[in-house]
Amino acid sequence: MTEIHRIEFETDWPPWHVAAYLLAGEETVLVDAGAPGDHGWGELTDGLAEADLAVEDLDHLLVTHPHTDHDGLVERIVETADPTVYTPRSVQERLRMDTARLSERVERNARAAGLSDDDVSKYVEQAVDSVERNRECFPPACVDVALEPGQVFEAGEWEFEVVHTPGHQRDHACFAAEKWLFAGDQVIEPFRAAALNVGLDDGVFDAISEFYEGYRRLRGREFETVYPGHGPVFDDFEGVVAQSVADLDDLVNEVSDTLAELAPATCLDVEETRTEARFDYTLFETVGALGHLTDRGRAVFRVEDGVRYYEPAE
Repeated sequence: MTEIHRIEFETDWPPWHVAAYLLAGEETVLVDAGAPGDHGWGELTDGLAEADLAVEDLDHLLVTHPHTDHDGLVERIVETADPTVYTPRSVQERLRMDTARLSERVERNARAAGLSDDDVSKYVEQAVDSVERNRECFPPACVDVALEPGQVFEAGEWEFEVVHTPGHQRDHACFAAEKWLFAGDQVIEPFRAAALNVGLDDGVFDAISEFYEGYRRLRGREFETVYPGHGPVFDDFEGVVAQSVADLDDLVNEVSDTLAELAPATCLDVEETRTEARFDYTLFETVGALGHLTDRGRAVFRVEDGVRYYEPAE
């Protein structure tokens, strides 16, 4: 019988933890690599010790997506244990990204959203910093097996299927194995992860549409147990997916209602009206929701001096 051990790491943001999962058998598989730094390393070694294992015993490492609370210890694990590392090919490509071109794309999209010069500079800097931090934790050369959407692969004695689930992060994959789903940040109880997707890189206007698509790829499947990156392990897979989709529906409808009050309006106009305090993730979700409304024929926009002005479709 497979033993699945949960290893928790502290984070500086709600819900104040992230989880990795250890499958212990003749060979060992770790799903996600936890938070970076010495504190995270201590949490990893302590968690492995509870299963009577050490980092050196890790044979396989699966990474769901390139956020530092999930890929934070990849390089250190590779240096210590040299496991076979699996992640979506698009993750590896993102880690190799040309940050100069990234800066150009983020600047263009930030201006399209109606942001000020100061905010444009802030988001360009944040985007470059994010890639560099993840690349430091997870150098692309660490990848041994670059996975494709839908691919079935073996790691140790287990067979996994790659389910591409963008939205929270564009390259995100869930790993389905037998009756289990290692869900990363796609399916979480009791909340939906933010639609960060690509930040303000190209694809920001597709974030919500892609989140819906990720859930569509999961719906209709049957899993007895879901192992998420945050929140508790749970068994109501269908119910949690349905609630997450309903939450996206509420977001889109709220943005639509706000646009109807303000039109014509920029993304920033809608964001500042619908939220009491602007956060990065709420801005990304507003931009993505306006993109989704446009995709569905519920909104249109015109461009003036690089800025998008939205209004409801007639």
